[in-house]
Amino acid sequence: MKRQSIVFAGFVALLAVPFAASAQGMASYEPQQRLRTSLESCRKSEFESGAYCVMKCAPDFRLDASSKKPVCVATKAGARYEPPKPAYTPPPAQPGAAKVPGA
Repeated sequence: MKRQSIVFAGFVALLAVPFAASAQGMASYEPQQRLRTSLESCRKSEFESGAYCVMKCAPDFRLDASSKKPVCVATKAGARYEPPKPAYTPPPAQPGAAKVPGA
């Protein structure tokens, strides 16, 4: 009975480790990935993960290979990740154009 309680306490401690790391401010994010076709290969800024090309982690982040999906985990407490901003800007409104209802 005592051995079962020790094993149970060890199991609970193992489950608490990832939560403790996230509580201390250890940031993480899922890197961008795209499906790779048979005719192309991954770019220099990517690596292969099964049928996908996955972007490499940002500085101060490392790849956590223990999970099924790729996850980048911070190596420093204050590491921050800035996601890429879209380059799209909407075209300027045409003067005198009729407004589209519902827009």
